[in-house]
Amino acid sequence: MQADLEEVLSSLVSSELALFNELALLVEKEEERVVAEDMEGLLQVLQEKQDVISRQEKIQEGWSNLASSLGLSEGRNGPAFWSDIGDMLGDGAEDLKASLSVIRDVAGKVLEQECRVQSILEKHVESLRKQMASLSRGKKALQGYSKSGGV
Repeated sequence: MQADLEEVLSSLVSSELALFNELALLVEKEEERVVAEDMEGLLQVLQEKQDVISRQEKIQEGWSNLASSLGLSEGRNGPAFWSDIGDMLGDGAEDLKASLSVIRDVAGKVLEQECRVQSILEKHVESLRKQMASLSRGKKALQGYSKSGGV
């Protein structure tokens, strides 16, 4: 039981950390696209980010399911969760707590990056709107051309 629990916890922690690292890289790409006023590239990065966020939501479900299966009323962000896990694992919980601290640090950095990108985006929003309208007009023109038998 303890080995299984350690394996599940380790899997959740490593998966979550990998996703936050992936998200951090995507936020960097997002910033580059905003600064370059590359609307198409920005939209692609936002789609990639949404995929990562969806996978993060599945990890959160995994944490909730684990807490529920162990009969814990609190999720992994609560102190009672780790106290209870610590009682179940003994010394093994300290490494996992340290890993969660790393996850919190990475998540905090991603949030800071997101705020910085938001600020930059606000400075470039008018240009990006024009590009978005141009893309929309181009798509409508292509659809019209296709309907008229041109493609």
